[in-house]
Amino acid sequence: MFIKRNRSRRGGKTYESVLLVQGKRVPAKRPVGRPRADSAPPPSVVVHETLANLSHLPVPLLEMIERFCQGSEPNAAAAKGPRGVGESGSTAVEMGPCYGVFAGLHGLARELGIVAAVGEATRPQRLALYLVYARLLLAESRLAAVRASEDHALEEVLAVGRFDEDDLYGALEYLGEHQSQIESALHPPPCGKGAGAVFLYDVTSVYFEGDHNELAAFGYNRDGKKGKKQMVAGLLTDGQGEPLSIQLYPGNTNDPPTFLDAVQKLKVRFGAEEVALVGDRGMIKALGKQALGEAKFRYVTALTEPQVRALLKAGKLQMGLFDEQPAEVEVEGKRYVLRRNPQTQAREEARRADQWQRVQAWMAKRNQAVEQKVRCQPGSSLRQAQKLLAKYRLGGWVSVVLEGRQLVWREEAEARASAAQLDGCYVVESDVPVAAATTQQVHDRYVSLTAVERDFRTLKTGLLKIRPVFLRKADRTRGHALVSLLALKLARELDRRVAPLGLTVPDAVDRLKGVRLVRLGEAGLGLWRLPARYAAAQSEVLGVLPKLPAPVLSLLKPNVRRLRNPRKGRPKQ
Repeated sequence: MFIKRNRSRRGGKTYESVLLVQGKRVPAKRPVGRPRADSAPPPSVVVHETLANLSHLPVPLLEMIERFCQGSEPNAAAAKGPRGVGESGSTAVEMGPCYGVFAGLHGLARELGIVAAVGEATRPQRLALYLVYARLLLAESRLAAVRASEDHALEEVLAVGRFDEDDLYGALEYLGEHQSQIESALHPPPCGKGAGAVFLYDVTSVYFEGDHNELAAFGYNRDGKKGKKQMVAGLLTDGQGEPLSIQLYPGNTNDPPTFLDAVQKLKVRFGAEEVALVGDRGMIKALGKQALGEAKFRYVTALTEPQVRALLKAGKLQMGLFDEQPAEVEVEGKRYVLRRNPQTQAREEARRADQWQRVQAWMAKRNQAVEQKVRCQPGSSLRQAQKLLAKYRLGGWVSVVLEGRQLVWREEAEARASAAQLDGCYVVESDVPVAAATTQQVHDRYVSLTAVERDFRTLKTGLLKIRPVFLRKADRTRGHALVSLLALKLARELDRRVAPLGLTVPDAVDRLKGVRLVRLGEAGLGLWRLPARYAAAQSEVLGVLPKLPAPVLSLLKPNVRRLRNPRKGRPKQ
């Protein structure tokens, strides 16, 4: 490579250009006609290929590049020298911004196809990728993501320039508008073929802070947040728990309608054929089964406790069939797989005994207080006791009455035995043909639904923390959910790679934070290079990730954009 300077005059003006050129030898153009068999091979010629136009670079940087091309750049030798020796020959190395986290995650996302699905041609696309990586890094608000960019070599990885929280909101809107295209690009149709293909589906709720989100509504809150509006999220995965799609609904939406959307999505968007869809209790009801039949899909679900008791009462199931090994009963063309889990049975028995002991202790303490204090109201004692029995679901076999001013309780042994009859028992229902899946396989397909529940825990309260949501617009909220889905895919793959090292995803991210750039050339240029070598902790993680590329040439200042109003001692920017 060499530097080529061109100068020309047009219209009385002088124009100069500086080009980075590489010479290479190529075969010369062959004469017309077929060459003779004994003729010499065609000669080769040297052509010059322009690699880059360097006309707008600062003069010191041009001189450094030219010295490097001539083989006399001292930085090249310094880069290969011992650790601690800088470019100027001094023993001080000036460390730059953190490079390992975003460069490592970007390379991993490129291998997974996330970069190709989201795109990186436009600035909103690159900011959307940054949101995915930032969700894995700190799982906080957009403003926190902006502040986090100040210490990371983001420009050298994604070339996004300066940005603030409003730019990140625009990236969320882009993701919300293109969610279906991105999900289809990650898992192009046909996504599942054959009777052995399995998909898992489950729903959860995510609460809001505030009242003005377009998806926020009061409903059945699985988070136990009283007085908080929420949204409903449905997560669709393949049989191994790999996330395929996430869909948001208003907070007052029931589970079955979301399941119908999942069926339609599999049929239309992912082009799935003859698959089994696994859903939790009470989700796959009459309408869901009808939709599955119209789509030529099969289902695997579980019965609720009232449904199991109704079948036992009708004599279609027998308690003797519940055992540690799954047993199957076919009733009216449906397959029922019965099993009793001894660990769950013991846990439920212990829970019931512990809760009843607590209630008894409270009633004894309350009776003592009523006896000692004349102003205590016995009627209040009865109401509170009945409320506790309802809370712990003990009212079926415990009754409480007032005798004078004292609470008196009675246990019904037969009713208690009936309540404990189904401890640890569950029944899996399916219409998958016997030829397609054995009894054990049908059971295992339903148990695999725990993979979705584990992903929900990661999304909601674990690594990614999708809740609480501090957004108002529906498209931004959907973009936020898609960011969490893509970050979940990235976290699963990173976990698979670092788990053999005995590390978790947070461990790997913390180690990557130690990979920082080293100054290249003079300080005024603002240029960085990769360090000559890494510490053992960083090398261990980098060894299972794609090779870190050299940082993108950047002459811009680091991103420093915060709130426009001074808050918590921060000056205006």
